[in-house]
Amino acid sequence: MTVRELLREGRELLSRSGISDTVDLDTSLLLCHVLGIGREKLFALLPDPVDEAGAEEFLKLTEQRCRNYPVAYLTGSKEFFGRDFTVGEGVLCPRPDTEILVEKSLEFLEGQDEPELLDLCSGSGCVGLTLALERPDSRVVCVDIDEAPEKAFYKNRESLEAKNASFTRSNLFRNVKGLFHLIATNPPYLTSDETSERMDEGWKEPALALDGGEDGLDLVEEIVKKSIDYLAPEGYLLIEAHPEQMTGILQMMGTAGFTSLGTADDLAGRKRVAYGRRKK
Repeated sequence: MTVRELLREGRELLSRSGISDTVDLDTSLLLCHVLGIGREKLFALLPDPVDEAGAEEFLKLTEQRCRNYPVAYLTGSKEFFGRDFTVGEGVLCPRPDTEILVEKSLEFLEGQDEPELLDLCSGSGCVGLTLALERPDSRVVCVDIDEAPEKAFYKNRESLEAKNASFTRSNLFRNVKGLFHLIATNPPYLTSDETSERMDEGWKEPALALDGGEDGLDLVEEIVKKSIDYLAPEGYLLIEAHPEQMTGILQMMGTAGFTSLGTADDLAGRKRVAYGRRKK
C-alpha cells in the first residue's frame, strides 16, 4: 500500500469509531511515527509504497486509537513548549493549554535571580522541566504521588538534560521541604462524576490525574490552604483549572491571604490559570 492509501484507510477507521475530532492529524502523526519522519515530509511521500510490516504496524496503532488510546501513548511522546516529552500510561498527556501556566510563571520570574520553583502534581514533568530549561539558573522540584510520573520525570530529565530539576514522591506537600519563589500546579480538577463518565467512555489516562472530588476542587482547596507555608515572601502560586472554577479559586486564594489575584487566558481565550501572591 502507498502512503496515500494507508492514510485514507486510517482516516476511515478512525472516522467510523467516532473517537477523535482530529482524524487527519491523528492518522498523520501515527503514520509519521511508523515511518520515522516528520509531518513536513509526509505529504511529499504520498505516492511511495509502505512495506507490509509498516502498514500492519500503522493499522494496529490506528485500531488502538479507535479504542481511545491517546496518540501520545501510541507514539510515546508529546510536544510541549517546543520540546518532545516522553509519555505513557499512568501520566496525563501534556495539553497545549497548559503552556499558559509556563508562560505566566516565566513572566512572574522576570528579574528574580536563581529562583526556587515547585511543580506540584507534575505528571510527565512538562511544566517543571520546561521551567528548568527556560530558567537554567533556577532550582526546580517536581512532585507527584505515583510511580508512573516519577519514571516519566527521570526519562524526560535525561533526554532534555534538565540537570537543575529533581523529583520528590509526595502526596501534595507531605514530603516537600523548603520555601519556593513560585509554585505552579496543574492538579486534578474534574468532578468525580466527570471522571467516571470519561472512564466509562474508555479514556486511558489515569483517573488519579483527573478526579478532583465531588466539585473538582478538593485538591485545589488543599493546595491553596497549604501552599502559603511553602512560598517565600512575595512568592506566586499559579493553578490551572477549568474556566468555570476560576471565580471559586480566586475566592479561596483571597481567603487564604493571597494578594495580586488574577487569571490568565488559554489559547481559546478562556480563563485557564488562577494566580496570587503571598504577602511580604
